[in-house]
Amino acid sequence: MPEISEKSFETVIEAHLLANGYVAVDRNGFDRERAIFSETVLAFIRETQPNEWAKLEALHGEKTGEQVLGDLCRWMDANGSLATLRHGFKCYGRTLHVAFFKAAHELNPELEARSAGQKILMRVGSENAARLKAKLRELRGELTREGPNAQERATR
Repeated sequence: MPEISEKSFETVIEAHLLANGYVAVDRNGFDRERAIFSETVLAFIRETQPNEWAKLEALHGEKTGEQVLGDLCRWMDANGSLATLRHGFKCYGRTLHVAFFKAAHELNPELEARSAGQKILMRVGSENAARLKAKLRELRGELTREGPNAQERATR
């Protein structure tokens, strides 16, 4: 008889999510006090919303992360996690997002204005984004070293 337990169920769900584009996060990074993965959230905001982050960093300096996390947690306490995921949260008058969802249509000019690479980075997560960027730099270097017809040869 097959083993039926919550642990087995969790394992199947995790395997499915990881096979379909989700990124595993180290459980040691879980901030029990805030009940979030603090560094993962901060990395996501830095990478997907660099302009907003830079403006906040100009105000708060080294304490930007703590300010953002404090505002995020207060916002979630007041508005709930689901509303925060859907609509973002306010931090010193700036709306920050902790998730981006695929649009049902292509009428979102802000999202459409982003390059294909930025859209991919938003979906792969902050940990894999660094690996992806490094690989892209490596490929760009190889293409530029091979001369002007390198791209043409690469697409054959």
